[in-house]
Amino acid sequence: MLSRFVEHVIYRLSMRAHSPANASELSHREATFSKAGYQHWRRSELESQFTKFFDVSSLRGRRVLDFGCGSGDLSFFAASAGAAEVIGTELSQRDAAQAEHRRADLGLTNLRIVHETNPSAIGLPDHTVDVLLCFDVLEHIMEYERIVAEWRRVLAPGGRVLIWWSVYWHPYGHHLQTMIPLPWVHALLNDEALMRVCAKIYDNPKFRPRIWHFDADGQRVENPYRGVTRFTDLNRLTIKKFERVLRSAGLVIARRDIQPFTGRRLAWLKRTLVRLRPDFFCSCVAYEITVP
Repeated sequence: MLSRFVEHVIYRLSMRAHSPANASELSHREATFSKAGYQHWRRSELESQFTKFFDVSSLRGRRVLDFGCGSGDLSFFAASAGAAEVIGTELSQRDAAQAEHRRADLGLTNLRIVHETNPSAIGLPDHTVDVLLCFDVLEHIMEYERIVAEWRRVLAPGGRVLIWWSVYWHPYGHHLQTMIPLPWVHALLNDEALMRVCAKIYDNPKFRPRIWHFDADGQRVENPYRGVTRFTDLNRLTIKKFERVLRSAGLVIARRDIQPFTGRRLAWLKRTLVRLRPDFFCSCVAYEITVP
């Protein structure tokens, strides 16, 4: 009974946020309504994530694997930054095809896009990668123990993994912020309840659908949230658990950067909270991991 009440309150608050009068970057990010706008925003975000935490020179002359490359934005960045070779791997056939199409248009000869079909393996020979990039992907790796072991296998001696990660218990780690623009709702409701809220929002005429709510012909798809009972692409991996997996695979954490929430207001409190409960109060986590 209580959970249904909480579910109803979250629905009402979400619909209030979806009102044009209450527009915010979470509920009405303009890039999510346009394919070109989203591609531009996504490219800018990935490049910003990389340059904030890592040096572009670390890519030059290196064999780079962009693990979970999506439509290829970070792969293009690495290839243009002077990498000797870039391989972008992606499980989504649609995204891999789009990345390959864009690669051909750009004429990047040092980039190869590979559509992977096995979610627990990497189709590359041993010790053939100098730098592995895993940006905005780690929370989606369901077979993370096997994949971390695969990272170790494909990396050459002295190789590195560079990671930017939005942890699951982050305020919007539920990845539903365009539907439910409220923090930590995944700590209050289970997956099935969250999907019920999303399904109800999707059917509300006041909700403005995003680009991923349309098919290739531009027709709005049937409610993709109705009947869904659990997340199939979020792993709930914690920082502590991830670091245990790294150590078990024989990888070394050379640098860890757990970022507090942004903004100057109450900065001291944000720094304190991220030290006490990093999974819940970080804005992101960046890692540099090495092969001994």
